[in-house]
Amino acid sequence: MLPHSPVYLVFLGLVALAVHAIRPPAWRAFFLVAASCLFYAWFDLRFLGILAALILVDYAVGRAIARGGPVRLYASVGIGLNLAGLAAFKYAGFFAEAAAEIVRALGGHSGIGTLQVILPVGISFYSFQGIAYIVEVYRDRTKAGGLLDTAFVLTFFPKLLAGPLVRASDLRSQLYRSDTTPSGRGLRLAAGLLLVGLFKKIVIADGLGSLADAAFRAAQIPGAAASFPTPLFWQGFYLYAIQIYADFSGYTDLARGSAALLGFDLPLNFRRPYFAVGLGDFWNRWHMSLTQWFREHLFNPLTRVTLQNGRLPRNVAQVGVTLVTMAAIGLWHGASWMFVAWGVWHGALLSIERLSRVSPRSAWGRVVASLVTFHVVGLGWILFRSSSMAAAGQFALGLFTFRQLHWAGFYLAPVLWAGILVVGLDVGEMAERRMSPEARVWWRSIAAIAGGLVVAVLLLLAWARGSQALPFIYGQF
Repeated sequence: MLPHSPVYLVFLGLVALAVHAIRPPAWRAFFLVAASCLFYAWFDLRFLGILAALILVDYAVGRAIARGGPVRLYASVGIGLNLAGLAAFKYAGFFAEAAAEIVRALGGHSGIGTLQVILPVGISFYSFQGIAYIVEVYRDRTKAGGLLDTAFVLTFFPKLLAGPLVRASDLRSQLYRSDTTPSGRGLRLAAGLLLVGLFKKIVIADGLGSLADAAFRAAQIPGAAASFPTPLFWQGFYLYAIQIYADFSGYTDLARGSAALLGFDLPLNFRRPYFAVGLGDFWNRWHMSLTQWFREHLFNPLTRVTLQNGRLPRNVAQVGVTLVTMAAIGLWHGASWMFVAWGVWHGALLSIERLSRVSPRSAWGRVVASLVTFHVVGLGWILFRSSSMAAAGQFALGLFTFRQLHWAGFYLAPVLWAGILVVGLDVGEMAERRMSPEARVWWRSIAAIAGGLVVAVLLLLAWARGSQALPFIYGQF
């Protein structure tokens, strides 16, 4: 039941009608947990057992911390169990293969076979949500909730698959309001977010998928850089950057829109990241809830430990912590050295940027910095998307062979259209904030009608063809 499928929209509508008819907050919480479990079990019933086990662990640890005693030990055990579950399902094969490679490199014979472990959908997100809950309870013991509260925080279905990550206290405070029925403004916000999310996913991201993949498939062929047209690689470079942004921000819009329809507010997760004027600025705009999670739970604690140690100069310590944090962010995305390389790429550039302390001041300087940042991020996406370092190298070389440039118009035309759509959505969002209330109502009405018609036609066509909704890129993480 993907969030951009017709069955999900029907499910969401029915849940919203039921939630607003239920007045006692406890019953509302019970119904939302049950609906969220049904949503998750729709993917695979086995996944629900894993999620239920983590809920019980986090509930038990939270209550133990609230009662007092060796609270640091309780918190450490809870965090360890969440990480152990994540490692077992997501990284067991990766670690086994890494161990086998080390043994072979030392001249030994490895008897370790390839491990095939099923990956539960969204486990990276709800494991991190569980860790955030335990840390929040550890820092303020009064926030420990009951089993129903804990289950709601971890399972709330709009954010279950791919975030955004939220503070437990923020979500629970909204749950126990006397009335969560959205106002007229809230309903318009929900409808707008749902339409924009569907448009980003169906029209932009899914429409670009096959075109963006073509260059990355070509790069897997040995000697691809000298065999394929240069414009093919530039098309893949730009279209994948646009695709992953439209895909993931589209999911976040759908999550926030679904929550708003149910009477809840989820935090913003993207804030025009390709307008960033530096790598630090980019990470303050891209997947903001994950950036904040790593800042609070890894970067800041590591920084305090290294600085208190005093053995390393401050700049060296910060570079080391930045590299470790970004490598961890890369590994969080998947059990692959390519994701680690992507994280290290960003960590190295963030360190250079922080040490150089270069900051554009003029308007034109900011434009140039934004263009440079986008292309640096795009080079990182090559590592993120490629299946191997050899394929990434072929792709990067293919950008600069300057072969068959007469095909540029054919390959780059889709890039222009996709860029116009994405930039238009971001610029439209900025312009809307500056409009008068009357103009904003007029603009939203026109946009809602146009977007609704486009999305409705696409959904009907998909239903008529019998085609399945394409999964979200971040759904695999």
